Amino acid sequence: MLLGVQMKAQNSNVVSAALEFKKYTPALFTGNVDEAKEAIMNAKEFIDPAMKHESTKDDEKAHYYNAVIYFGLLELSGLEGNEDLKDFQNEETMDMIKESMLIAYNSRKYKRDVEDFIDQRVQLANMSGKAAFDKGDYKTAYQGFAGAYELQKMIGVEDEEMKTNALISAKNAVATMKKSGEAEEALEFIESTREMFPKNAVLAIEGVNIALDNGDMDRAEEFFNTAAEANPENEVLFSSMGSIYLSSADKAYAELNEMEVTDDGYPEKAAKVEELYKKAEDNLKKALEINPEFLDAAYNLGVLYLGRGEKLSLKASQMDFNDPQYEPTMKKSEEMYKNAIAPLEVYIKQEPNSVGVLTVLFQVHRKVGNVEKFKEYKQRAEEAAAAQEGGGEDGE
Repeated sequence: MLLGVQMKAQNSNVVSAALEFKKYTPALFTGNVDEAKEAIMNAKEFIDPAMKHESTKDDEKAHYYNAVIYFGLLELSGLEGNEDLKDFQNEETMDMIKESMLIAYNSRKYKRDVEDFIDQRVQLANMSGKAAFDKGDYKTAYQGFAGAYELQKMIGVEDEEMKTNALISAKNAVATMKKSGEAEEALEFIESTREMFPKNAVLAIEGVNIALDNGDMDRAEEFFNTAAEANPENEVLFSSMGSIYLSSADKAYAELNEMEVTDDGYPEKAAKVEELYKKAEDNLKKALEINPEFLDAAYNLGVLYLGRGEKLSLKASQMDFNDPQYEPTMKKSEEMYKNAIAPLEVYIKQEPNSVGVLTVLFQVHRKVGNVEKFKEYKQRAEEAAAAQEGGGEDGE
């Protein structure tokens, strides 16, 4: 008898939650936020016990209203004056909404209700996203498009157009924040996008660059590592990070050159330079492992080795011939020049008339004693240079 009363009470809670929720949407859409908030909080009071009771916790109707009521709480939490609802903006709430929405969607009775609810919210989110984008409010535009994309994903729909709109808005939002000097806000915004779009290399690299501009290498590496873990076969990501490390290494090397060996911090600075060059090399090589013909990575890896070879050669030239480090330094320099050949030859296969790279290749082959290759590339460099000059004259 008692069990029957409890079951009836919980079914009544679901019905009451549904009735209160029906007041919410009209109030929200007509701008009566206080009325909408009262309705959704009342609905929550009814649905919460129903979702905990054995008789209704697996009920499809209860799950449908649990999903839409908590989605309503999230909607309101983003509106001004509802700071008391901010606590609902968390992963746990989103996971609960997704779970309940999917249970209702997979039921014959509530599938259409879920579709109608999502279609309505997607249309609204898309409209608000477009309106915000046209006003230049790219952050709000991102929230609209990303929200619409996330809603459809709850029922297994991947809307590529909505995803593209969200990412374009995000990139514009970051660019606007950077231009306004809001670096920290830009970093926090990029971090907020990673949960939904963990594989987006463009936003990750933006985060890396902004963090580096702020002198925060640790945070830059966090952005990169998160993106690399989610997208381990993205050659653009590894090539870009390799180039960033290379620039940082060259900058650190220039700073090291201004120091005396006896200065405080010299050993640590020297070790940091080596670490940065190693990270640059590893990431560029990784990009070429993924795509052996990737032009940017090949060029930058060649530049890295050339630069290292030149720096070591210069270092050796400043040593006494009797210095025990002279021979090892010269040997290391020659090794770096040899290493430059392979990636630069990958580059020249795709850009066969690059006079600069052809010139570097004949110089490097000459330096390491490859006479035939030296002659071949020297001739090609001269022919390419002559063709360029001839083309310039024809153009005049």
